[in-house]
Amino acid sequence: MFGNNPPRKQELEHDGQSLWVQEIFYTLQGEGPFAGHPAVFVRLCGCNLTCYFCDTDFESSDWRPNLNEIAETMTEVTKGKPPCKLVVITGGEPFRQNIAPLVERLLAGGHVVQIESNGTLFVDLPWGNKDLHVIVSPKTGQLDARLVPHISALKYVLKAGEIDDRDGLPRGVARVNAKTMTDVSERGPEGRLENHDFLPIYVMPMDEQNGERNDVNRAACRDAALKFGYRLTLQMHKLIDVR
Repeated sequence: MFGNNPPRKQELEHDGQSLWVQEIFYTLQGEGPFAGHPAVFVRLCGCNLTCYFCDTDFESSDWRPNLNEIAETMTEVTKGKPPCKLVVITGGEPFRQNIAPLVERLLAGGHVVQIESNGTLFVDLPWGNKDLHVIVSPKTGQLDARLVPHISALKYVLKAGEIDDRDGLPRGVARVNAKTMTDVSERGPEGRLENHDFLPIYVMPMDEQNGERNDVNRAACRDAALKFGYRLTLQMHKLIDVR
């Protein structure tokens, strides 16, 4: 587990022509709306949170390539592979850095761009482009209000015993009203989250690196999906042993 990754200084003011990058690799997207799709992952360094259950190393690299180097590396990792349209920008937390130039370049090149975010930061991007998808996995009580209207889907990590009986989602983390696309974290004590009709919500079991606990978490996700109409997603890349 990498939950003790120290937070790096946030860098949103630079021009985005170079980025702190942990790694770039070709794989199958393992979770969420694009699960099963071949993808190039651009994993950026740094996060503004220190989640105890984080299972990803995003702080051990001091590589800071420019956009041309990123493009060249993407070409290298897909050499000999079928054309790969999907690019996943992840971390860490991608919105720590000015990713706008990278996203614009990828979209102009015909890519589908998926950004994986915790939803607490914001970078202005070409919103409205049909090939740009922001998947938010809330880990805190509130989301950045500027980002909320642009969320494509929500993905919640569930741990048995820490789930709100009213809506089957983790206690203490942000919710979004799908009809108004507003943060509805401040609910009354009897309030139940409604109106998920138009915003896909995925539930994914927390990986506790313990087979028995993971079985319990998977069962909790199954039950929440069946009871509340959410979409179950597993970390398929771990099950089939790819990165």
